[in-house]
Amino acid sequence: MWMNKGIISDELYARLLFWVLIAMIVAVPSSRFLMSVSQFSFGALWLAHGHYKEKWRAFIHNKPAVVLTSLFFLHLLGVLYSTDLDYALKDIRTKLPILIIPFMFSSFPKISHTQFEKLLYFFIGSVLFVSFFVTISHFVTNEEVRHIISREFISHIRFSLSVTLSIFYLVFLRVNTTNRNGMDIFSIVILFWLIFFLFFLEAFTGIIVFFLLMFSVLLFLAFHSSSKLKKYILLSVILIGAIGITSYLVSFYKSHTQIEEIDLEHLETRTASGNIYYHKPEAGVENGKYIYIYMNEKELRKAWKRKSLIPYDSTDHLNQHIKFTLIRYLTSKNLRKDKEGVEALQLSDVKNIENGIANYEYTQGIGIESRLLKILFEYQNYVRTGDPSGHSVMQRVEYWKTAWRIIEKNFWFGVGTGDMNVAFDQEYQEMNSKLKPEARLRAHNQYLSIWVGLGFIGLLWFLFALIFPAWYSGSFKNLFYLIFFIAFTVSLFTEDTIETQAGVTLFIYFNSLFLFLYDTHNNQYLSTSSDD
Repeated sequence: MWMNKGIISDELYARLLFWVLIAMIVAVPSSRFLMSVSQFSFGALWLAHGHYKEKWRAFIHNKPAVVLTSLFFLHLLGVLYSTDLDYALKDIRTKLPILIIPFMFSSFPKISHTQFEKLLYFFIGSVLFVSFFVTISHFVTNEEVRHIISREFISHIRFSLSVTLSIFYLVFLRVNTTNRNGMDIFSIVILFWLIFFLFFLEAFTGIIVFFLLMFSVLLFLAFHSSSKLKKYILLSVILIGAIGITSYLVSFYKSHTQIEEIDLEHLETRTASGNIYYHKPEAGVENGKYIYIYMNEKELRKAWKRKSLIPYDSTDHLNQHIKFTLIRYLTSKNLRKDKEGVEALQLSDVKNIENGIANYEYTQGIGIESRLLKILFEYQNYVRTGDPSGHSVMQRVEYWKTAWRIIEKNFWFGVGTGDMNVAFDQEYQEMNSKLKPEARLRAHNQYLSIWVGLGFIGLLWFLFALIFPAWYSGSFKNLFYLIFFIAFTVSLFTEDTIETQAGVTLFIYFNSLFLFLYDTHNNQYLSTSSDD
């Protein structure tokens, strides 16, 4: 009875909870350790406050909370027909926040609109800190920002989602404020920086989500506007934007797949030093340039030794064979693969090659063209060799093909929570996949992963648990939640988002924050409404 009353007052409980909410929203884009600390802190406060009967009643009568937590029990059910119990229990531990966070948040005291805004500003601030840190590190080490983020913080793909959310949340926060001051100018600067950084990061998932969100918001505003003129203007902007992006992609593809005109029958046979060239034009093309023509490895090896401390037969900083990185880089600069070609490289070029940058054009622009070039090269190489190893986008294609083969054999109930790794390993062997063993991963598509593990019935319940809580609570009417929902559900097509601590925390924290702690109906000006 004493513990049911608790050992801390309601006022202190609410104050401490808000600070832990801040800690967790700061952790989402920056710190796995702080994520864990925040979750333990929530639990400690929940226990210290007592009132367990009231909290249980609050949870059990909260349908969205019950449905969200059902995702945990869905995975727990999949353990019953798993053979690899060690992995199944590891997966259940990862999913534990899906059970605990909604259960606790449904009985937490509501936060005010001012507190809600503070949380979002802390989130944006955390994203800014990480972006500044990795950018400075990039210019010091010349290492790609995506690798710095993944090593020091969280997955660069999940971080790109946080960047995208920050961009739209910052816009909404400033648009909805009535206090116009110098903060507006500062916010504009931050906004442009975040957009720049998103493209600089080269996380294609984040970039796709950014454009989809932009079109979604415009479309949402258009259909909720009672002004025909405004509606037509917004729809026209969407149409022009879609046409512009499509035209750019078509033009990009044509300009970078046009093969250079070279008389392959009359290529020079000797280097400037008198050594023999060998030519293999059929071995690959990149950006319209033949990679394996005008090759003399003997000269390459000697010249590279004078340029770099990394041996020619060793690997670059991305663990790729440096000779292949060098050959592709020389090709991208229209240099021959001989002594003169290597000697023409600048110090910055050598550092790029050592850091695993295989194409000079990857270092140009703000990132979008660089990423498109990489994807195009991956595709061309995959079509030519059938081997997607080392290429993230084409590896995903192989993952999806493998997942679908497993689904066809286990359509209704899947293979179980713990046997997904076993199923994928067996399927890769049966299909004689050219993927290297270390690259043979799971689906990298959350919908397919659910289908593989828990079957079509599990997938249907997963979709229901994603949609019902927001629909039932009316949260889809709030742009802050809608932005999160679209960003998250789109990311599930290219990532197993809720299979990791960072992904689970992003999913369950924002859902619980919007659904249980912030009452959007008390702040109607935050929700979309028709024009007067």
